[in-house]
Amino acid sequence: MLRYVFPLVLFVLMTNSLLAGTGYEVTAKDGDKTVTYMVKFGGARLFDQYTAFDPATKKFVYLTWNSRPLGGGKPEAPPKPVASIWNHATGETIELFKFPGAEHPLPVIPSIEAMKFCPITGDQHFQARPHIAYD
Repeated sequence: MLRYVFPLVLFVLMTNSLLAGTGYEVTAKDGDKTVTYMVKFGGARLFDQYTAFDPATKKFVYLTWNSRPLGGGKPEAPPKPVASIWNHATGETIELFKFPGAEHPLPVIPSIEAMKFCPITGDQHFQARPHIAYD
């Protein structure tokens, strides 16, 4: 029995460390309606990615750069923030980035765990289910 458990544990550990990005299916309530959408967090083997939500278009936007190009080329540096704001409630300075398709600079949402409310519906009790892992 142990000879089957060890390879399975090893496989799970290796898979989790190799897969860098995850796409989540988010389900939230908007009154009586149920809203479902996909959102991606993290990069992959050849690129890194920031995720943000654009309230003007009510869409998630992504800022991607080649952090590990094929063939040993020079990696691109992470994008630099274009502005920052100070949060009076926490004292934290929040960096803002220019995302493709967004008119104004936006803060990065670092992970699904950091998202405390559904930005589309305002639902605090939304459900996020890992749907796809990409690398």
